[in-house]
Amino acid sequence: MQHIDRELRNDRYPNCSGIAGYFDVNRKSIQRDIDFMRDMLNAPIDYDRYRKGYFYTKEWVFDLTALLDEQESEALAASAEVLSHYSGTPYYDEVNRAIGKLVDALPFSFTREGIFDIYSFDHPAAASVNHAMLSLLEQDIRYRRKVRLIYRSSSTQALAERIVRPYRLHYDQSAGTWYLIAFCEKFQATRIFDVNRIQHLSRTSGNFTVPSLFSVSNYIDNAFHQAIGIVPYDISVRFTPYQAQWIRQRHWHHSQKIEEHDDGSLTLRLTVTVLEAVKRWVMRYGAQAEVLHPPELRDKIRNDVKAMGAVYRDRRKR
Repeated sequence: MQHIDRELRNDRYPNCSGIAGYFDVNRKSIQRDIDFMRDMLNAPIDYDRYRKGYFYTKEWVFDLTALLDEQESEALAASAEVLSHYSGTPYYDEVNRAIGKLVDALPFSFTREGIFDIYSFDHPAAASVNHAMLSLLEQDIRYRRKVRLIYRSSSTQALAERIVRPYRLHYDQSAGTWYLIAFCEKFQATRIFDVNRIQHLSRTSGNFTVPSLFSVSNYIDNAFHQAIGIVPYDISVRFTPYQAQWIRQRHWHHSQKIEEHDDGSLTLRLTVTVLEAVKRWVMRYGAQAEVLHPPELRDKIRNDVKAMGAVYRDRRKR
């Protein structure tokens, strides 16, 4: 942006293509910088169709400090630190570059002392992902194009071909994994696909529209650990006083209700559509959690515990 300001101030009528070529970046990145200067910094920038370039309509001082005080600037530097843990994800390069430009233009200097002596940020255990595939899916979602997937099933490990209508890419922070929300033409229903399980992707000639009554956000809210089914189940799980102290600190699902008990334990109630996902979640707490309802979920956990007992049976007695 400082380069753009110099070009404008010297009446050189810069355009996006010329600046992008100078910095070897995408033309859209320069357009976003110009839009930011005009919309956020109130820069009096206009476009001259005859000269095919931008110009200042009046005198103006390029000053980013008018937007941020020192504390806000420290927060901006902290956001850059958090963002560094997501290298390779969509728009990382663009956002990181934008934050870098803002930080560099500020009058305050930042060292590891200061805010980073107060706060630290853990690295999420993110799964590896095919960034080229994410980029392709992004374009297909943007232009509403149907795609053909070769997808590996998590349950059978078998490969299957699916024609889908991609609605959204969704990042699950807890799992560190990208998911594709898409309508599967084979099953005539919306499904959640783990992007890492997509073995191959190709475009088709078909386009689609998202049904006006369908909300992708509501669909994601109704999922439990990125799993969703058709039949709703009322789930009740009782947690011991020890485990309850952490359960009550988290929001697990939009349908959750918590019943507190006198001994410090609690019962968590949810309405979800996939028992298998709830089973895996409950079992991580071992004997600190007991499923009260429904009976079929109790049976699933009882059978898994029995199978685990066989696995961990004393080898000397085998």
